[in-house]
Amino acid sequence: MFFRRKKLSGKKGELEEKVDEETGAQIDEEVIGEETSSKESSVAENQFTREHVKPVSKDDIKRVVRENCEMAGEVDTQIKNIKHEYEKVTSALTDMQKIDRITGEDRKELIDICKNIVNLVKERNNYKNRTMTITESQMRKFEPYEEILVDEIRKMYGAEAYQKAIESDISNLKKEKRLLRNEHRDIVERQTALKSMAIVLSVLIISLFVLFVVIYYTLKIDMTFPYLGTVLLAAISSTVIFIESNKNRRGIAVNERKMNKAISYMNKVKIKYVNNVNMLDYNCEKYGVTGGKDFENKWNEYCRMKEFERRFRENTDKLNFNSECLMDILKENEVVDREKWISNAIAIIDDREMVEIRHDLNQQRQKLRERIEYNEGIKANLVKEIDELISENKDMQNEIIDIVKQYNKNITSQQ
Repeated sequence: MFFRRKKLSGKKGELEEKVDEETGAQIDEEVIGEETSSKESSVAENQFTREHVKPVSKDDIKRVVRENCEMAGEVDTQIKNIKHEYEKVTSALTDMQKIDRITGEDRKELIDICKNIVNLVKERNNYKNRTMTITESQMRKFEPYEEILVDEIRKMYGAEAYQKAIESDISNLKKEKRLLRNEHRDIVERQTALKSMAIVLSVLIISLFVLFVVIYYTLKIDMTFPYLGTVLLAAISSTVIFIESNKNRRGIAVNERKMNKAISYMNKVKIKYVNNVNMLDYNCEKYGVTGGKDFENKWNEYCRMKEFERRFRENTDKLNFNSECLMDILKENEVVDREKWISNAIAIIDDREMVEIRHDLNQQRQKLRERIEYNEGIKANLVKEIDELISENKDMQNEIIDIVKQYNKNITSQQ
């Protein structure tokens, strides 16, 4: 059931003490410390705050529960995808620890093989005899993801377009909420004016009645017609005030329903906005780009460089041989993602490069953890709101629980 409670502190501990399934090796405390010390501004500092919806009817309560269930489903999907990426980054950090633990003759052989690979790659680059417009660091960032970069560029363009649409929605919703607040204020002012008018008319009519009584007993004049006229005035005034008052109350109720709908939609848009911004920021850092256009330009240059390399790979056999030797050593030491170290062989022989890679991975992992915590916080709030609705509406408990069960059943059938 996707609404079962989970302690966030327990989840955070589980993420920080992630254990590699094959080796049982725990991520070193110094790595966790490095992640914490290099932590940038958290997602919570930039996120939107969800506004609380106050249902005014049973239909509103059901709608809010359904919307919370839908939002919780979207959040669960986000958490699942982020955790999958988190596991890959954690596995890469674990691989680095396994490489660092290689010692003795195996270490010497590993260093020699990596030096050969680095020298062969440099030799191959010298064959090109051209100025590189893309850095080697950028090439290394692209190389492990070469097969999926076209799709990633398309996704980034789509995410940027989606971001503009979300920002437009947020702007429109803010305008709508501002108009609704102004409308609510106008209705309240009209209602206050009606109350004042009713008080004035009441005082006037009572004063007239008193005046008629005084005139009748003082001057002995028949006051029947003035009395009836005053009664008629009172009846007409009361009717008009009653009708306008009812109209204002209906207007306030309609205004509140519209405001609740606007707030509910704003909450969903805010969650999508934060997740989309975080995804764009993470992918830009992951691939070393500033946006979709920059990504495409660098990818095109990367493709040209790769094509040029293929023309001058006279040392391919040596490079392949050393790469296979590297793969064998890494396999013997249970390194999971072995292919990436062919393009990052320099990191094995140069501690500065290894530190840079570890730093990048730690930053990626920190951002992923912040995204998980943010989404889990959103989910906890959604569950809390549903629990509050259940406790506040005893007569609707079964209906609300049935709605939640139905969404759980649908999610289970989709998995």
